[in-house]
Amino acid sequence: GRSMLAAVLLRRDIASLAGTEQMTGLSSSAAVALMGEIAEPLMSLFAQDGENNQQSRRQVGHCVAELCGSLSVSSAEHGKEWMKVLLGRLEAGCVAMDVMYLRLLADIADRSPVTLWSVGMAETFASLFRGQITTLEHLEASMGALCEVGIAFEKAKRVAQSGEKANEVEKALMAQFPENCTSFNANSPPAHLGKLFLPTMLEALVQFSAQPSSQLDALSNCMSHLATCANQCPSLLAGENSSLEAMMRACMSIAQINNPQDDEDVTFLKLSALDVFATITAVPQIKRSIMKPTAPSPCSVGEADRQSSPLLQFLIQGNAGGEQKGVLYLCAELAVSGVDDDEQAWSAEPAKVYDTESSWEDDHTALHAESLVETFVENLGGASTLPAVFQLVDRLLASDSWKNQRAVLSMLERCLAAAPATFVPHIPATVDAALRLIRSQSPRVQYQALQLVGSLCCANFVETDSGPSLTGADQHRILVREHYGGQILEAVSHLIKSPCTRVASHACLTVVSYCRGGNGNENCLVPIEKELIVPYVGSLLDALRSGPLSVDLTIPNSVAEGSLTVLLRAIGAVACLADASGEEFLPHYGVLGGMTACAIFGLETSGQVVEVAANVKNTHEMSTLRGSAIEAASIIGQAIAGPEGENVSIFGKDALDIMNLATTLLNSETADIIPIDQLLAACARIAAVMGNQYVQFMPLVLPHILKRATEELEISITDDTDNANNPNGEDDDDGYSVSIPGMGAKKFKINTTQLEEKAQAARALYEHARALGKEFGPFVEASATAFLPLVHCKYSGDVRSTAAQALCQIFKAACLSATATDPLSNTQGPAQTMLPLLARAFTKQLAEEVDEDDIENRFAIADALSEVMWDAHTHKASNGERVAQITVADTREIVRCLMSLISSCLSRRSNLLSEMTDYSFDNDEIARCEETARAESEYLTHLVDSVGYQLKCLREGFAPIFAESVAGPMGQLLTASSNDVRARLAAICLFDDCVEHCGSAAANTYAPMLLKGIQEALDGISKNEDVELKQAAVYGIAQVARHAPKSLSPTQGQDLLRKVYDIAKELETVSKSDMDHVALVENSVSSMASLTLLRGSPLYDSVSDKGALMNVFMRGLPIEEDFDEAKICHDGLCDLVETNIINVQTEYRTLIRIIGKILVLVSEGDEVASQNTCSRLMGVIGKIQQTVDGNSIQAAFSVLEPEAQEALVSAMQ
Repeated sequence: GRSMLAAVLLRRDIASLAGTEQMTGLSSSAAVALMGEIAEPLMSLFAQDGENNQQSRRQVGHCVAELCGSLSVSSAEHGKEWMKVLLGRLEAGCVAMDVMYLRLLADIADRSPVTLWSVGMAETFASLFRGQITTLEHLEASMGALCEVGIAFEKAKRVAQSGEKANEVEKALMAQFPENCTSFNANSPPAHLGKLFLPTMLEALVQFSAQPSSQLDALSNCMSHLATCANQCPSLLAGENSSLEAMMRACMSIAQINNPQDDEDVTFLKLSALDVFATITAVPQIKRSIMKPTAPSPCSVGEADRQSSPLLQFLIQGNAGGEQKGVLYLCAELAVSGVDDDEQAWSAEPAKVYDTESSWEDDHTALHAESLVETFVENLGGASTLPAVFQLVDRLLASDSWKNQRAVLSMLERCLAAAPATFVPHIPATVDAALRLIRSQSPRVQYQALQLVGSLCCANFVETDSGPSLTGADQHRILVREHYGGQILEAVSHLIKSPCTRVASHACLTVVSYCRGGNGNENCLVPIEKELIVPYVGSLLDALRSGPLSVDLTIPNSVAEGSLTVLLRAIGAVACLADASGEEFLPHYGVLGGMTACAIFGLETSGQVVEVAANVKNTHEMSTLRGSAIEAASIIGQAIAGPEGENVSIFGKDALDIMNLATTLLNSETADIIPIDQLLAACARIAAVMGNQYVQFMPLVLPHILKRATEELEISITDDTDNANNPNGEDDDDGYSVSIPGMGAKKFKINTTQLEEKAQAARALYEHARALGKEFGPFVEASATAFLPLVHCKYSGDVRSTAAQALCQIFKAACLSATATDPLSNTQGPAQTMLPLLARAFTKQLAEEVDEDDIENRFAIADALSEVMWDAHTHKASNGERVAQITVADTREIVRCLMSLISSCLSRRSNLLSEMTDYSFDNDEIARCEETARAESEYLTHLVDSVGYQLKCLREGFAPIFAESVAGPMGQLLTASSNDVRARLAAICLFDDCVEHCGSAAANTYAPMLLKGIQEALDGISKNEDVELKQAAVYGIAQVARHAPKSLSPTQGQDLLRKVYDIAKELETVSKSDMDHVALVENSVSSMASLTLLRGSPLYDSVSDKGALMNVFMRGLPIEEDFDEAKICHDGLCDLVETNIINVQTEYRTLIRIIGKILVLVSEGDEVASQNTCSRLMGVIGKIQQTVDGNSIQAAFSVLEPEAQEALVSAMQ
């Protein structure tokens, strides 16, 4: 005991020697000398063998490994010298199968991976594993050491890739952190070691596992080593086909160990074996090896004539004789047998607001097996795995066993999540099975059927504004609500009233999924079509009222936990029904009274005091219930208010009551009555409804939002006594453990609750600023000061992204406020002050968002940046000056950074586009790539827009910046040599803007480059090229025609005219209201006019017969999509009439139609015509009145829409 304690203390002292002189009191050379003095004695002590001192040797081994790490940090050269000596000393013990030597080797690899691989090669380490394995203990130690050596190689490689920027301490820290490796190299040293030793070790593992009962701990350790290696060094396990095949057969053999007694440890061993292989199949190159077809490689795994790989067949189906089952069968077997047998006890367990591990502890085997099904289906592709899954489904459903039925429903849900595109043909059968089994008498089957139905709703396709599919994968759409909505909601409504609270609670959650889920998300943030929900709202509310909402709230302490949970879920269902129904929820507005009653559940109010009633036990669940109720009330009010606020008055009194309760609780600072984040969320929604009337509450609400934003984040670093002996970097609720050179084992802990609160505060402020608009002006400076630092929060991407979004809305409010104030005050106003701060902060943070997988945060910050630039560009004071103007110097730096970000984005898209041609990619893998590529496309749009808005603000001042940073990289993307249509679109848009806004010199310089890109884009019309690309190209023609007409040769001009006319003439046969691409057609009309019809057109004189062109031009007016083009065309129309090119006597009907519609648009706030143009249009009306008889005019007037008639009459008055 004393020797072990001494070793532990010594290890801490050794770790501290790697610190600085200020920390240790020793110079670096003195510390190195001291470590050198103890190295040999330690190793000699370790070498002393004996049965009774194995634990002491283990602790001494930890000291030796720690010495390697500390010495390497203090002096890389001394560390290497000691490592060479140590490896020589280890060889004899490792070859002799002394497990202590093998474990020491593993420890050294873990603590000093860089130094280990700087002095050793594959051949060096191969000499350490030449011993003969005769016992399981030998195998476990050898396998652990081999895996750690392989992992050390990956760590060393990662550190080497960090370059010279990191110092030795940073490199040591970097090497400690485990990192998943998703690539492998068949020529790497780990792959060579794996080829040499892994097959033999795995063969021994299979032999030892034949009698597992007495050796389970060692067998489990072996599987743990393999699982860790699969995550961090797949090259060792599968770098060679021989290694991969050996590992596959070993893992599958262990996964099929007979377990007649249902021994949990044996079951865990089987799951571990499946885990290893599930992990390894996630590595793309290994997946390709497994799936490589025997016939010549097809384009994708979805091809019908593809001959399956033998490895893949073995993995999924097992062997031909049937004695070895496939992995899906093995998982299904465990999913059935691994569930809790006591269904009655499960049903009697009350529903809980927050599920924990203990909620499902008796089902952990089944849940683990089902998660493995999902992993195998996702990794190996639905096309390869789903046929086998549905064979299992048929076999399991042949029995009436509730366990079988539950397992089937769960497996179908997992398959849907893993392979939604490939799953589409199976949707009808899956829905039928879910709706049939949802009527089962088994609560467990009911629950799982509800879970599947909810997942189907989350997978349901919901129309969005996202761009077109790259490969046609959009055809794989799941349309469950559209085909089965009524049946689903009818079945769910029955279970809302289930006596089993776990089922009733889940039924309410299924309603939530139906209302909000879609496109693979629990909340797709896009409203579903109202006709899919409104017809069923009444019956669902009846079920909720007669079920969970009928709970007696008069005696709070009598409401059981399960009933409380169901009530809370029911409140959420009501809120979602209202949100999805919008103003059509108005007939059911009476339900709001029940929500407000729940909001004061168990409370007493007296004046401005709200407190928990006497003798009421105030639990966290009750607090959450009240918060959900007050949020639901605000959601109902916001829903029925209507898109134009036509029903706001109905909600008015209730809104004031809610705000009075909310502000009373906020100012009492009693968070245990209703959580503050729910109060702030409710306030934000009410602000959106009340608008300007809400300003009175801002002084009561805003301080609480700002307090959360500015509250100092609690971060602690403490000694990690629990993990001092074996720090492994594990993250848990108590923090993250790591061994710091010179400091020893430490635990980092961050208050994650505070991070969540900061993100919630940012969302609340966003909604307040958006709702109040210019009325938010007085609160701009304090809000911006509070949230700007959060854009750089190191500890949470969610905080960074929500803070950026809040700040862009604050800036918008500042701009709106500035437009209503004295223009002279704007030069020093909040908007002008904020613009450079926000632009620099957002751009800097985008450059630091290095996690390529975290695209949502990058998108949110880029979106905020583009919104800020848009507001700066568009908001002007009464004197016509912008309320905020970016400087040339700031723009130069920002654009330089943005172009770097654009380059990185396009590189990622290029990789994704090339990956989709891989033969191992099926429709689901392609769909996942498409989703990522589409997200990158949207991110790219915001980056390009941010450049474009700055260009438009500086105009000619931007020309040098365009030449320095934009013209070169984007010019290369203008033509079809780039296979990325979105890259070409970005390039054409920026060149369009340059020609339009950067002055005549820039226009004449870049128009020839732009025209080449335009020509190629329009040549792709017959190839069904991207409509947005053609739209931008057509827009560019108009800009070249106006700003660089000499760049157009007569031949090129005529060719482009034919192309835009071919697009625009669709107006002769199709009305705009029936077109899917109105903006493209309108741009074509504008370009055609700019080329030939309007004043100064370059082809005006060369086109003698303009009749057909003029007819299409008149049919295309008014222009509605692009206000700038609209103003030019409508002003040009006046020119054509005033110069008598358009004859009012023959065209008066068309002119009256066009002018009437223009006036309607202007009256609605659409800036499609300037005030001067409107006056000229009325002059055209006057000219018609002078030259056309009254009856004809009246006949033309009578066929107009009532709005147009009213606008014309009003204008003439």
